[in-house]
Amino acid sequence: MDQTIASEKIQIERKMFFFDLKENQRGILLRITEDVRGHRDTIIVPATGLKDFHEILGRMISVIDEEGLDPTDPLAEDYEDDILEEGEEGADDDYGDEDDEFLEDDEEEDY
Repeated sequence: MDQTIASEKIQIERKMFFFDLKENQRGILLRITEDVRGHRDTIIVPATGLKDFHEILGRMISVIDEEGLDPTDPLAEDYEDDILEEGEEGADDDYGDEDDEFLEDDEEEDY
């Protein structure tokens, strides 16, 4: 059974990201879950690789800055307007429910 050490979430454009730092019998891991309109995908990063993960993210951000790239989504505003018109609830409404089975038990074994 995983023990949660820390959890945070952030919404970026149409996506909600959940960051869960956990510990199990194999060690410490970061579970990153992406939720897009109810569809969830998860990656698990062992804590031993988090510094490398951080460094690569930093290099990618530097490329965006150095190249003068515009990371904004030109369709984000139109999409948000569509959601408000449809009356759709937020994608994170069911995050953390005890009976939510969006993650398979064997995903932890991959770590």
